Amino acid sequence: MLPENEKRLRQLCQNDALADQIIELIEEDTRCRRAEIAQRQTEGLKRAREMGTQLGRPPIKRPRKFSSVYLAFSNHEISARAASQRLGVSPGTFKRWVVEEEQENA
Repeated sequence: MLPENEKRLRQLCQNDALADQIIELIEEDTRCRRAEIAQRQTEGLKRAREMGTQLGRPPIKRPRKFSSVYLAFSNHEISARAASQRLGVSPGTFKRWVVEEEQENA
């Protein structure tokens, strides 16, 4: 409970014991509601996974020019940062694609 609301409740009750009980009830109700929301969210995610729903952002497809940029990168002609800029993706995405490409070719 917000401190302003707690102070206001204590002023309205004029009895600290009663105010403490009311505040405890409000806090318990808030905890229960949060737990219910978390439980429903967990169940919804579980149902979505069971149905095969793709969760999260879809993966970016490699552009057509990836192979030429990858070749320049593997020949040490350009850096990973320069390669990622040419492809218009983040350096992390480019590095992940490099690892995937190396695993495919191994």
